[in-house]
Amino acid sequence: MGISKDLVEIMQFLLPGFVTAAIFYNLTSYPKPSQFERVIHALIFTLFIKVGVAGIEYLFGEISQLWGAVQWNETASVIFSILIAIGFALLLSYFLNNDTIHKRLRDIGITRETSFPSEWFGSFLENVTFVVLH
Repeated sequence: MGISKDLVEIMQFLLPGFVTAAIFYNLTSYPKPSQFERVIHALIFTLFIKVGVAGIEYLFGEISQLWGAVQWNETASVIFSILIAIGFALLLSYFLNNDTIHKRLRDIGITRETSFPSEWFGSFLENVTFVVLH
């Protein structure tokens, strides 16, 4: 019984990261990685989300000291985790679909790569044209 309880707790902990990964892979043309890599991505996304939730919790603490009307609880933590997960996924998808991050990095000479999953994707995005296959 202990293993299944621990597994449920781990899944609940990683849920915001899985939400972010699901939205990200559905809004971009990146191929879905293996299940192990998805868990690693969910763990990384969860780290960023937990940092964001900790920042919001700190702000709530400061506001409650001033006004005393705001209370932080587990429900607020879950709600803000999901909201940050959705927002993070949408922002990440936007930046990678538009090559925004890699363009800035190319401008300052850090990389020569694009954020597109293949050269064809970037080429057809920049040069809108028709392709006839026989």
